[in-house]
Amino acid sequence: MMEKIDKARYEGYIWMSDSQEPSVICPDEEFGMTLCDEDNPFVVEGNLWDAAAKVSIMIKYVDGRYIVRRTEVTDECKKDATRKEFLPHRIKGVKKLLFLQCWNEETDTLCENMVTLQPGKLVFMGFIK
Repeated sequence: MMEKIDKARYEGYIWMSDSQEPSVICPDEEFGMTLCDEDNPFVVEGNLWDAAAKVSIMIKYVDGRYIVRRTEVTDECKKDATRKEFLPHRIKGVKKLLFLQCWNEETDTLCENMVTLQPGKLVFMGFIK
C-alpha cells in the first residue's frame, strides 16, 4: 500500500530505520514523500506539523505497514485540549516536542455513570527550540 504526504512547509522529524537519529524537517523549504509498505529502509516514526494548514501528520511503521494519521487542529479542538511538552530523543537543536492532548467525554460505570474525560489523540504541534 502507498501513502502520499503532500508537499508543504512542515516542521517535524522523520526517523528512518537505517539511521541512528531522526532527520529534522524545517519549514524553510517544502517537504513531501510517498510511503510504500515494501520500501527498505522505511520510516520507523515521523511527526510533521503544517502550521499554515493547521494539520498534524503522525507516521508509524507497525507490523510491516504504515499507519498515517492526519489531524486538523481547529480552535474547537484546541479549546478542549491540554498542552504537553516532551523532551526530544536525539533531535539536535530542539529543546522540547510540543503536543496537544485531546480528551474524550465518556460515561464511567465505575463512577456512578458520571461523564468523565479520557485521553484521546495526542497531536504533534511542532518544536520548542
